[in-house]
Amino acid sequence: MIKKGDIVKLKSGGPKMTVREPENGLWVCTWFVGDKMKQGLFSTEQLQVEA
Repeated sequence: MIKKGDIVKLKSGGPKMTVREPENGLWVCTWFVGDKMKQGLFSTEQLQVEA
């Protein structure tokens, strides 16, 4: 189960992201590319929690 504060990755790969909060049934996630913060919306089915 995904919750706010979890570190996740897309099941298809990509950077580690931090889960911020749910929005309209999707999760707001943030990550960094270099020194720039990026943000995106992802469904639970797209994400896996990092161990």
